Amino acid sequence: MEPAGKIKAVMATAAATAALALPVAVARAEAVDAAAAPTPGTALEAPAAPSEANEPPVKQNETLVPPPAPATKAPPPSGGLDAGAGAGGAEAEAPEAETEAAPEADATTAPGPGAFTIPSLPSSSCAIGGVPPVLIPIYQHASEQYALGPQGPAVLAGINAIETAFGTNLGPSSAGAVGWMQFMPSTWAMYGVDANGDGVKDPSNPEDAIYAAARYLSAAGMPADVWGAIFAYNHADWYVEEVLQNAGCYADEVGGSYTTLTLSPQIKVFKCSPAAGFEKQIPEGYLSAFEAAAGRYELGRRGVWTLAAIARLESNFGRGMNAKQLRTLGPLGLDEMEWSRYAVDGDEDGRIRHGDVADSAATLARLMWSRGSIDAGVFTHNQAAWYVDAVANEADELAGKCAVTSKEWTIILPGDTASQINWANLTLSNSLELRDIQAGLLDQRVVSLLALITRDHQITISALRSDHSEMTASGNVSNHFYGRAMDIASVDGVSCTDTSTTAPCAELGYSLAQLPAPLHPTELIYCFDLDGPGPAFALPDHCDHIHAGYYAY
Repeated sequence: MEPAGKIKAVMATAAATAALALPVAVARAEAVDAAAAPTPGTALEAPAAPSEANEPPVKQNETLVPPPAPATKAPPPSGGLDAGAGAGGAEAEAPEAETEAAPEADATTAPGPGAFTIPSLPSSSCAIGGVPPVLIPIYQHASEQYALGPQGPAVLAGINAIETAFGTNLGPSSAGAVGWMQFMPSTWAMYGVDANGDGVKDPSNPEDAIYAAARYLSAAGMPADVWGAIFAYNHADWYVEEVLQNAGCYADEVGGSYTTLTLSPQIKVFKCSPAAGFEKQIPEGYLSAFEAAAGRYELGRRGVWTLAAIARLESNFGRGMNAKQLRTLGPLGLDEMEWSRYAVDGDEDGRIRHGDVADSAATLARLMWSRGSIDAGVFTHNQAAWYVDAVANEADELAGKCAVTSKEWTIILPGDTASQINWANLTLSNSLELRDIQAGLLDQRVVSLLALITRDHQITISALRSDHSEMTASGNVSNHFYGRAMDIASVDGVSCTDTSTTAPCAELGYSLAQLPAPLHPTELIYCFDLDGPGPAFALPDHCDHIHAGYYAY
């Protein structure tokens, strides 16, 4: 373990021991009423508020903070069950330098095309180097108490690592989330547990908080739906993936079977027809956007028609707004605060545009989900009782029939180019990079470049899309954020920290600079200039990797 990792582990153990007061051999769980399963069409708790822009770069022993794939962006850690700070909006933080640490020698090698499973990664790949031993029996007994299944202890540890670094940062968050597992007070009131038997349900006590998290996960569907339960804890794809990655890291320490867990989430898919007389009033593209947003944010059939009602009242489905109003408010009439806090790339095109009905509908749906109910979300959107009533009445008029199916979010290679990658010559630093490739989140030029390089060279990637910060040190959006860049940390077994002009990384860099279009990188950065008067340039914080990226077409 690196010195920084040892320090974090010692801090975490000390925090856990202090909070527990007495050494914990067996967690003492008092019987609690079984939590009711979540009601379909409603959300268990608010997602964390956005602050994902300008995240710090990936470093060893730090939590990966990718933007979701592909709708949500990447907030900093500590956002589970947190309505104000953490998941998926557009609020930016100060940009950080774009320096990435080289991957560990035992980094995960990508398997061939096929089903994506979470490997049992070495602890050095985790956000925090090891679980404090004093916490292990708590995860085990909490998982047993609420029947979370064999993945339960590892998932609880993975959440605990992200939320508070095993108790070293208890908050409260800017939104008011508190304690070891970062509960909002309203959620704690519903799911809080007095696990240590002291007569107090205390979110700042590790036993109480971890048992409460287990109770929540059980209510949200574990063990039958591990992915969905974690998604309910924090409504962001990147968060689920990070928890799963951490759980894979900690499985050997905390016990339980984990290596066969696959990413196969289910999402409801609506296909609706408006009530008689309204078929031609709702444009087809609008109805599709409402269906997708309601499915993604668990708003049910009523959510489809509520979004339609708001679009009709606010803009008559875009017909009643001029171009400037559509660019500013969008067809559902979202104000600046709503866009800044809840913005979602609803159509997954890599951009958030206010005038795009898919982005507008998904953003408002996320706001509704964050408030805990549709009516509360509508009231937040326009804080007037008459407006809530008007929307409800309009929704009733528009409501027709909806067929509902469940769709698996499959992870497959997106075509022939990706399948041409020589996987034996490609080493990835984490499972998020593998998902970037398999889920088709990368620009085709990046995938083609990977295929070209790995024909003859073994390379190690230190960053692709989902494990890189959104912003560069200069304050611009990084090409990584759009899936248009890769960072290469080693070539043919030699680290790019060897910056001699005859080292493998330099030789590869020279070759990349000579590639013809369209594979010629329009953004090529290393420790020194690779092409003289060409577009490549040098940055001092790129002396451990080659950055090869592309501008938009």
